[in-house]
Amino acid sequence: MSPLLSVASRIVASTKNFTVLIAVCALIFSCNIQSKCLVMVTAGGGHTFWRATTLGAQQAASDYGYQIISRGTYESTTASAQLSIINFFKNYACEGLILAPNEKSVVDALIQDYDKPIILIDRKPEHSQLPVVKTNDYFAGELAAKQLIELSQQTIDLAIVINNQTEAHLNQRALGFTNQLKQTFSSVNIKHLHSGRSVGTAREIIFHEKALIRKAQVIYATNELGSLAINQDLAEISNIKVGFDCHPALIKATTDNKMLGFISQNAFQIGYASAAKLISNIESKATLSSLYLKPIFIDYAFIQKLPEANCQAIYQHLAQTSVN
Repeated sequence: MSPLLSVASRIVASTKNFTVLIAVCALIFSCNIQSKCLVMVTAGGGHTFWRATTLGAQQAASDYGYQIISRGTYESTTASAQLSIINFFKNYACEGLILAPNEKSVVDALIQDYDKPIILIDRKPEHSQLPVVKTNDYFAGELAAKQLIELSQQTIDLAIVINNQTEAHLNQRALGFTNQLKQTFSSVNIKHLHSGRSVGTAREIIFHEKALIRKAQVIYATNELGSLAINQDLAEISNIKVGFDCHPALIKATTDNKMLGFISQNAFQIGYASAAKLISNIESKATLSSLYLKPIFIDYAFIQKLPEANCQAIYQHLAQTSVN
């Protein structure tokens, strides 16, 4: 006998109440009728980007009669935390997995021990054959440099790049930025500082390298954590700051002219497209293929045109633009 039926029998036996019997039977019926589901495991919990990505996946799932069961690790630090979440969600018997892998080892483990379709989001380990929906990171770095050159109208001799150098997708953002700068300023000196995986470690490296940073005309961060760190700790330094990923603090810094602007990813569409592609594969065996989305540069002028100065308005604008 199932646990629910056992509970029902005890309740009915103790109450002899027909109304209770009907209510318990309705509970059993509702618990056994579940819509199809996808598991979504992100590389962080509270970040603005992950919230928007999850909303996109939930919208796609709703459109196609599915549910999203979503959970993110507190910090994008360890593989074991993600694998624990994925193993726990196996109990839900969902049809597929949407994953932003913290480390290559997460993907390696799943290839050996996960028998449902998988699509990656936001990042993809080098040499992985799994499909991914993500920003075109090299293009994003180029875009940041092009906007910097156009808007600053000054010669750049020294630029600082704050980047977690262990992440392939972040390295692409750094590479696109530095290559574009070198094309324009042949003698530019570019220094790369390793930010680690938290705001705290990024702030620590900024503290130790502040003398170098003061000499630079430009400082560029390749993700939200690094962007928050340069916004928080370098406000008194008058160099040009370019960030990555939408966050209320970066919007305020841009409108207060403390930051030139930041790259915003198409977060909602990343979530929506990943869920839609996975569902199409499950329902009709459509081939799972990768999709690379265009980001946008958010500066003061762009923010002034928004109906509201927040990330939701930016993501809504991006969701209506071309994805290729």
